Amino acid sequence: MKLHEVATREQSGRDTINRFRAQFRAATIESLALLENKDIERIYCDYHEDYVVKYVTDSKAQYRFVQVKTKSQLNYRYTILEVFGLKKRPKKNPEHALPDSFAGKLLLHIENFGDSCHSIEIKTNINFDDEVEAIIAEIEQKGTIGDHTSALIAETKKLILSLDGKDQQDVIEFLSHLKIEPRHSILDEDDELFVSLASSKIFRYSEINLTPDEVKKIIIQLLSCIEEKSSGVLNFNIQEKDLDSFASICIDDVLNTLSITKSTYEMLRAGGDEKALKSASILQKMLLRSGFSANTVDTFAGYKCQWESWHRIHRHELPDFLMTVATEMIIESARKLAWGTIKMPDLTLEVRTLNAALKVQLCREDITLELTLGAVLSELVRGEVS
Repeated sequence: MKLHEVATREQSGRDTINRFRAQFRAATIESLALLENKDIERIYCDYHEDYVVKYVTDSKAQYRFVQVKTKSQLNYRYTILEVFGLKKRPKKNPEHALPDSFAGKLLLHIENFGDSCHSIEIKTNINFDDEVEAIIAEIEQKGTIGDHTSALIAETKKLILSLDGKDQQDVIEFLSHLKIEPRHSILDEDDELFVSLASSKIFRYSEINLTPDEVKKIIIQLLSCIEEKSSGVLNFNIQEKDLDSFASICIDDVLNTLSITKSTYEMLRAGGDEKALKSASILQKMLLRSGFSANTVDTFAGYKCQWESWHRIHRHELPDFLMTVATEMIIESARKLAWGTIKMPDLTLEVRTLNAALKVQLCREDITLELTLGAVLSELVRGEVS
């Protein structure tokens, strides 16, 4: 079952957007996880839930539905009535209210999406009552259960028709999709912790020498993108490609904000080299600043990776003394590029001259013009990093 094939519960949240509210912050942090987790394909904004994370593993799509709940009163704790609709003294009012509770609405996704439901989650900036924590622990342990968990099982069987006639373990297995995530400080009204966490991820996957203002600008751009994807009522019979376009954040959106091309990102990500990913972003910033086009920058980044791969393979074949002198020659050309004294018409002559010198110095005929330029760019980034 795919996300667009199940009718959404409501879309009122898509009409009334409070600027950069908690769910936008949470979705922004999740969008940055696209850089780290290859199984995450995209984040849907304010569709079915506050946001939905789509995982694709072995061509199979699954969804994690996230409900964001916040309180300005930080010492408040969500109760079993709010989370599960369970009343502590049912004799006075015997009717529990699971359908109207936080979990009650989320549980419907497990029923509607079946195996496509990865999990359901309540994320909040405060804590849950001990009774809520106890119910979750008993479900996860799948062992002895208390009165509250027994009541939840009974109410779940009433709510979910497919569980009618199922035994207790079947219901516990169903409920095990539910996760609670308390104490997420990024959801507080204070911006400091949110900016700090978002900044750490942006620094990791972008220029390491970003200024604080540049970081804030990127964060605001991501938040604005989330807000845009969360606004406007969607057609009831919306197609998947339109849903992806109008209401989701994918890796392209994040990379565009971080100013790193997808081809460069994928090439570096495939190698698992975090330093290389950082240096690519640095390289792009420096070359664009020097007036090179985006396509040229992308091509040059490939040359840099080719040189670093060649050097890793052949460095043990190169005498240290010869390589040390060759490195100084490369650094000298890198300095010229860094200082802006080399423009495109001069770059060809500089690279040809250096290429001829490196072939003689290292006694290697396999050093191409592309490898030579890649060596210069590698040293250029190394100098910027240090």
